[in-house]
Amino acid sequence: MPPPMPLPTLRRWLLPLCLAAAVVGALPRWSSCSWLAIGDSLGERSLGRPRVPRRIVARRNSAGAEALSSAGEYLLSLGMTEEQLQKVTSRYGQKFNPEVNGSVKPLLQWLTELGLTDEQSMKAIAMYPALFRHRLEASLKLRVQWMTGLGMDGSQIAKAIASFPPLVGCSLEANLTPKAQLLRERGFTNAEIASTLAKLPKLFGHSSKRLAHRTSLLQAQGLLTETSLRSAMQMTDAKFRARFE
Repeated sequence: MPPPMPLPTLRRWLLPLCLAAAVVGALPRWSSCSWLAIGDSLGERSLGRPRVPRRIVARRNSAGAEALSSAGEYLLSLGMTEEQLQKVTSRYGQKFNPEVNGSVKPLLQWLTELGLTDEQSMKAIAMYPALFRHRLEASLKLRVQWMTGLGMDGSQIAKAIASFPPLVGCSLEANLTPKAQLLRERGFTNAEIASTLAKLPKLFGHSSKRLAHRTSLLQAQGLLTETSLRSAMQMTDAKFRARFE
């Protein structure tokens, strides 16, 4: 068997051939600008260079040009998908590199203690990576205590956080407390607020103005119930106006 052709020689041979073929249309359109990649691929095989596994390439690409942070590698090792990690790094707003021992592990342990499964925890982090920006003791746990005070049990809290993790990032003073008070003024009990929040945690993600306006109209028409509130808050403005105004 003849020895493999050296890579420089292989490139010099491929360049005029590919360019000539592109001119006469013998190769696909992309071939005229990918000759170097073809030469590199063939050269690596002929020279016996190791090929990078696809999974490693995918992981590198999912985090951008730089190598994955230790936090990213740790989440992947626990079952986070590469697609989820890509969402985390793009939504985090800056280089994603929270401390594994000081931030990632305590947060995951807390989510587990709340009742979230590993899969739910990974989805929650992918949806709302800002979880890592909140202090566990001074922020996240206080929101859960507030939910417990409404009468929500552990399974309801876990379900609410799993489906809408930004809930634990809402301000107590500017969001959660005044909206709960508004619902009380509309006749809801704490138990009804807890039930509504468990079934539709995104309710508290809407503006106070939207909540006040829609509950007021429903109440004026004698239609305000847990079920009607959940339905009305998810309607578009046009659909709500057509039905209730």
